[in-house]
Amino acid sequence: MYEAFFDHHVHSRFSWDSDSSLEELVAASRRVGVGGFVLTDHVEFDPLDPGFGEYDYDSARAAWDEIQSLTPDLKIRFGAELSHQQRRLPEIREFLHARRYHWVIGAVHHVGREEISNYVARVEGEGIPLEECLGGYFKACLQGVESNLYDCLGHLDFPKRYSRRGPDLTGEFWLRHYGKEIRSALSACLDFGVFLEVNTGSYRVGFNEPYPGWAILDLYHRLGGSEVVLSSDAHRPEDVGTAYGAVIRELVRRGLSVRNGVA
Repeated sequence: MYEAFFDHHVHSRFSWDSDSSLEELVAASRRVGVGGFVLTDHVEFDPLDPGFGEYDYDSARAAWDEIQSLTPDLKIRFGAELSHQQRRLPEIREFLHARRYHWVIGAVHHVGREEISNYVARVEGEGIPLEECLGGYFKACLQGVESNLYDCLGHLDFPKRYSRRGPDLTGEFWLRHYGKEIRSALSACLDFGVFLEVNTGSYRVGFNEPYPGWAILDLYHRLGGSEVVLSSDAHRPEDVGTAYGAVIRELVRRGLSVRNGVA
């Protein structure tokens, strides 16, 4: 059904938070009808992160090499999702320069050294409004793009995933309170040639828009953005290609084209 489209963000058993085998992901991709996927397992650089030290590049690449040779009907590419933290920039750069990937997602999962789910739970528990405390998150997104190390900026406005306010935190909300920071990150994507990811994983947790939300994607279009890449952020086989039909139609309606970022 979606043979022309990739899923650019798929996790397997080589991520600390997924048990999916590559064989299961291949079967799921065929069921959904996508043309292929990029294996983008988590790579963490902060010792405080639960996934620190869990990623095995050599094993992941060997498994990819074997599976892609057995699946000529699908394009399967080898990538990674790196947690961007500015203080870890030298380590990230050294890691990437020593390894080969088709596709690297730069994503922010922390505020300072605090993992975003814990951070949001803490500040909401302390009564601190999200309107006032996430400037550091969006600044880190901008820094990730400006590092020029990544092919793609992952799941902008991701903190909404963990808020008790849930689907009320639309793109309009983030632009109202962090418009300057978001505009800077989007403009940097265009300046540095970094793809903006439209991540449909949000639909699995009750949202009616992707990461980032529609208002942010409209701003991206007004700034001159014309193409985005599509992903599901799948951690289970059944997550592959989440909500692709509805999201592709809406992107086209808003003047944005879905691009495959890897050949």
